[in-house]
Amino acid sequence: MAKYELMLIINPTISEQDRNESVSGLKALFAKNEVTISKEDVWGDKKLAYKINKLDRGFYILFDLEMNGKLIKDLSKTINLDKNIFRYMFTRVDA
Repeated sequence: MAKYELMLIINPTISEQDRNESVSGLKALFAKNEVTISKEDVWGDKKLAYKINKLDRGFYILFDLEMNGKLIKDLSKTINLDKNIFRYMFTRVDA
């Protein structure tokens, strides 16, 4: 099991309930695929470097994960279906 970081940028205009539903769905996906969340860091609403969907702000969440790297492709397919998630990036962390 390798260590990864997942940075999410979520639409800041949606309600807190919708945002929590997106994050809960993501956590359920992690549990189904045996991905361990070692840390969840909510950064909150921040200014974006460039506009996404005509918005200049985004809601940031950083996850520290332990998982098999082969899962990234399958997880990405599911994350892409969530229209509330603007951008995401998996980064491998050297231990």
